[in-house]
Amino acid sequence: MQNSTTRNILQVIGVLLGLYALYFFRGLLGYLLVSVALSFAGRPIVNLVSKGKIKGKNISSSVGAVVALVSFITLGGVVLGMFGPLVAAEAKVLSSLDPEHITSTVQKWLASADSLSARLNLSDQSATSLLTSQIQNLIGLDGVGSIFSGFFNFLGSAFIALFSILFMTFFFLKDADLFHKMILALTPESQVEKMEHVMESSSLLLTRYFSGLIVQMTIVTIMVSSGLAIIGASNALILGFIAGLFNLIPYLGPLASTVLGLTIVATTYEGDPSGWGFHILYAAIVYGITQLVDNFFTQPFIFSNRVMAHPLEIFIIISMAGLLGGVSGMVLAIPGYTLLRIVAREFLSGFKIVDALTGKLM
Repeated sequence: MQNSTTRNILQVIGVLLGLYALYFFRGLLGYLLVSVALSFAGRPIVNLVSKGKIKGKNISSSVGAVVALVSFITLGGVVLGMFGPLVAAEAKVLSSLDPEHITSTVQKWLASADSLSARLNLSDQSATSLLTSQIQNLIGLDGVGSIFSGFFNFLGSAFIALFSILFMTFFFLKDADLFHKMILALTPESQVEKMEHVMESSSLLLTRYFSGLIVQMTIVTIMVSSGLAIIGASNALILGFIAGLFNLIPYLGPLASTVLGLTIVATTYEGDPSGWGFHILYAAIVYGITQLVDNFFTQPFIFSNRVMAHPLEIFIIISMAGLLGGVSGMVLAIPGYTLLRIVAREFLSGFKIVDALTGKLM
């Protein structure tokens, strides 16, 4: 009895240490997971290339891996190229703005704000002087330096992330069993069978989840694109794609895509000026109907049925992940939680809370 209790305590400690290690190296873990996902997506390309022969010999899987990576990079370039017309339209809108009109409008707003502040005695500093000081800080050496520093830091982080993902993806594509071997190499011999069950179950559930995300993204893209096209909005397909992509971020993504979409619809409207307000209203209705369908039909099917978890349970996990890891934490919350439940079912079964959380798993 004492040995069993000690074993359970050690297992719990081991799991907690493992969770801390995953959180500490969450950036590298994110790159690894993206690489594994890309390797699954590129596996059919590698298999197809490997069937070809040169001088009677099968083409190496390394060549297939390179072809798959080039395909991914090309596809990414095409997707970025799709945003060209949208950027050009926004640039046209900005170039058509009247600086003098904007200046006079801002001055009127500031004068009204100063008058209101003086009447209410809200502050000793006027809105004009406050705004002026903020602009001076922004365009000063410190402000400009921080902007350029942040920009170059972003470029550096993006380059490291892209290089790391492509580098790891190449080897996962080259050796289909590499990830499987890595996991088993880190698993004690006595736990290999359980780990095999973990990988089998996680592969099934996560495949169901990610395929569901593709379905969700497709539905949102089609609904928004079709609705905006019907009302005559410019760049309807691009805005629909943005809505579908942002929808991968739980809760915050749909709100952000709606605000961004309505802003673009408002600034790229080229019809009768008297119909501008109705045009934006119709676009808002399109986004609203799409989110109603997604919230009450698509998401419950994907987030609940496909990962075998209660919607309230999912909401709590996503909220906690958002507090810990921001937007990236919210995106990875459900697949990460699904994986943890599978691991807990195999290694920590017998605990009441574990049995309650994993009872619906396949």
